[in-house]
Amino acid sequence: MIHLQKKGQFFFSLILTSMVSFFSTHATAQDKLSFDKVYSVYLRNSGTITAQGQIKGYFFLYQSDKVDKHTNEYTLQILDENLNKVSSIKFEDSKTLSLLESAYDGTSISFLFKNIESNTLDMKIYTLEGKLKYTYSRPFDKQTDDLMKQYATMHTDEGTNKNVFDIRGNGYVSVLPLRDGSQRSYEVDFFSSQSKKQWIYTPMDEEKYAFAEYLGSSDSLVIIEVMKKNKALSGQITSHLVGLNFMTRKKVFELEESKEQYKIMPASVSSLPSGNVLVMGAYYDKKENMLKDYGLGIAIYELSGTGKVINRSFNSWEGDFSRFLHTGSNGKIDDIGYLYVHRMIRTPDNNLFVVCEGYKKQVSAGGIALSVLMQTPSGITKVVVTDLVIMQFDPQYKITGATIYPKTHNTAVGGAVSDYNSQHALAAAIKALGGFDYEFTTGEADNSNFTICYKNSERTADYKGKTFNSIRYTGTKFSTDKIELKTNASDSRVFPAKPGSVMILEYFKKEKKLDFRLEKLG
Repeated sequence: MIHLQKKGQFFFSLILTSMVSFFSTHATAQDKLSFDKVYSVYLRNSGTITAQGQIKGYFFLYQSDKVDKHTNEYTLQILDENLNKVSSIKFEDSKTLSLLESAYDGTSISFLFKNIESNTLDMKIYTLEGKLKYTYSRPFDKQTDDLMKQYATMHTDEGTNKNVFDIRGNGYVSVLPLRDGSQRSYEVDFFSSQSKKQWIYTPMDEEKYAFAEYLGSSDSLVIIEVMKKNKALSGQITSHLVGLNFMTRKKVFELEESKEQYKIMPASVSSLPSGNVLVMGAYYDKKENMLKDYGLGIAIYELSGTGKVINRSFNSWEGDFSRFLHTGSNGKIDDIGYLYVHRMIRTPDNNLFVVCEGYKKQVSAGGIALSVLMQTPSGITKVVVTDLVIMQFDPQYKITGATIYPKTHNTAVGGAVSDYNSQHALAAAIKALGGFDYEFTTGEADNSNFTICYKNSERTADYKGKTFNSIRYTGTKFSTDKIELKTNASDSRVFPAKPGSVMILEYFKKEKKLDFRLEKLG
């Protein structure tokens, strides 16, 4: 089967003139930058600022001083895409503060902080010059926090946000899980960047066991996927694609599987120049269980802004995918296993590229030995991530080709969890543990060219160590390249950058220093 990732990425057609004009004053390119007196840093408190799917800058939060035993001084650095300093914001707060993520809506930058001391989620919205405009705060409890962590495993590829998403110049939206006793539900929060205004959408009372994921947005809609079931212990789940108008606070449409030929599990959306929305997801027979069964293949829907289905396309495992990959009826590929979909890329010639990564169960020699020693049958398998696969679909959304890019197969999950879990659960576990090698995709705003990036490790006569690999599409053909990543840093991370480059962040704990550098690909 192909397990599709929920995505927040959505390509906007609006030209964000404010960001362009602001950053134009900082357009001088430089390759390196350093910050000293970095007493404590967590690389999760860093990320990218994007507009129209393009990198416009970076943010980094770190402890810059200690005020007393309860309070730290923090510095929030904002850089442009050339590593020039845009603004530096210093403030004092609890030592339990952490920055969850950031978003940019074309006129402002938002930061979502988690404060364990006050048990609040604090949304702070700044101007591009670093002036605080609005602060929104909402409490959270341990149960909600645990659910948020579970939801985080279903998101992210290239730093895509988990809980906060921008709504083109209007503000930000978050989709958060809720728990009330045995009931599970969700809420959609909207935070305005134009005035001090916030509203909350909560589902109807009958949605007592509902789980929601943000998929994307349009000029007026927030699009989410909602999984529902009637009872807490019920294994039968129904899937719904829901469009909410963030101006009127009302539900505009709900695409229900009961009215379709197959059960559909929507997982990824992308906008089209026509204003329509492209939806991709697995499809199932009406009698199949979406949590346990493999499904029949992949469905691609084109919807209008009101939720009307304009076009449907179904690609089956046996009939369509098997022409390009050695795929069985359950979607398993020889030597690769099942596929986890990371990214959809629509090009100007209306072709669609889908980036996937393989994973499969494998007998563990160490697990067998331990099982014999402990006289227990558990933990005899492991799950490994395998090769990268790029599939191509024509303008009618039918598969026309697939290319396999071999890489080192690495163990992602071991122990009893790999013996018994379904393929869906295994994919979620791999994502939660950071086991996949795919990192992100960069390129031009219209996807006329793009670069798919992933990590790997090599043990050859010439080099032993980690590498950062890229697959570049020029509009007509693909080429590959790699960067060797040997370093003395205490910690490091590779970020997407402007087209043709990546940004490498390294933290040197002993020197209390952060280093940044841009590296060209190819």
